[in-house]
Amino acid sequence: MSQVCIYLKLKPFVAQYLHHHFGDPVRFEPQSVLNARIVAVLQSKRGHEPEVATEGMTAVCIPYSKQKDPANWNYVSQNGKRFIIELIDALFLNNLWSEMYEMVGDEKRIQSAAYAWCEMHGIDIEHADTIRMKFYRERIKLLKRGIDLRKKTRIKIKK
Repeated sequence: MSQVCIYLKLKPFVAQYLHHHFGDPVRFEPQSVLNARIVAVLQSKRGHEPEVATEGMTAVCIPYSKQKDPANWNYVSQNGKRFIIELIDALFLNNLWSEMYEMVGDEKRIQSAAYAWCEMHGIDIEHADTIRMKFYRERIKLLKRGIDLRKKTRIKIKK
């Protein structure tokens, strides 16, 4: 793994989540999908100096690759950064949904489940309301599409 980093503007609770699970600077697991996607959007730009840290940005290490050595391949365009941020948000949301869904049995426990989930993932409690609303909005989106994951029994199809 290299020490060359890219810097992403993430929501504070997503940055805390990443730091808790992947360290600071963020280092994704070798051979992970996220590392492969980071390598895919790397560009070699002559005369480009690697980015420097700025306030409110999250450092993500560029993984070492034989094809794209981070010493030379260390530029990511704004669209490439947006793509990486979308992947990180999807990872966060998938983890939130899978764990919160198991924790929440009914509407009354969403807030306390959000507090517990934040605590489990190193996120400040001040973001618990945001986490609760993200979960709630995702559930509403699925319900509008006819997907009710709260059902505990299988639907019997008559033949």
